[in-house]
Amino acid sequence: MFGRGWVPLCAEGQIAKPGDFLAQSVGGWSVLGVRDKEGAVRVLRNACRHQNMPVAGQPSGHCESFRCRFHGWTYDLQGKFLSAPPPVAPADSSPGLNDLQALPVHLRGGLVFFAIEEAPVGVLPSDPGQPYSGTIVTDIACNWKVCLEHLLGSEPTLFAPVLTMRRSGAATLVEQVVPHTFLRTKLFTHVFGDAVEAHKASAAATKEACERLQAARANGTPAADGVLVAQFHKKLDEAYAGNS
Repeated sequence: MFGRGWVPLCAEGQIAKPGDFLAQSVGGWSVLGVRDKEGAVRVLRNACRHQNMPVAGQPSGHCESFRCRFHGWTYDLQGKFLSAPPPVAPADSSPGLNDLQALPVHLRGGLVFFAIEEAPVGVLPSDPGQPYSGTIVTDIACNWKVCLEHLLGSEPTLFAPVLTMRRSGAATLVEQVVPHTFLRTKLFTHVFGDAVEAHKASAAATKEACERLQAARANGTPAADGVLVAQFHKKLDEAYAGNS
């Protein structure tokens, strides 16, 4: 389901300066977004070309290069292989052969999107028209689909399949759902045009509501009715049918 279109990674403002990076698992892929020294945004597979171990061991930060802590393979901010200790150096050092895998990148609406496949299709959000204020990260003990169902109850604009956009007073909230495990989801609430602190209580209420809904679903209560929820379930059915 996540491999057929653009997938959100983060807000551009989260990697605002050269050397800023953000790493996370999105749709089962371990990836990192980074702003290189020329100011360009890149999305790389967070997997060393030596033994596929992560080259960014922290969720976010600032660095001059990436170095795998297991065997010392080092890469620049564009993902190009720089060096490795002689005992574990690559047998073939041809240019580009040992670089980190670079993924297609698209910047839209103040967000960074990546794709697993080339030239994906899909509708992306428009520019909020407001400055980026910050991001609220909320850990929720629920399945990612339950989180989406709750968000869709307020009838936002849905961008397939884990991104919604809605107005909240003076702000535009872009809510990014990141699946981690079956019962663990991270919600990134990207705030545009208003103070982040003004929306922390709302994010906490979303967490409580989603965890309550997850408990109800575990007890057999079906999802609430709604046009957007029905459309979301249709997308899920189509994706699962295509993978069968």
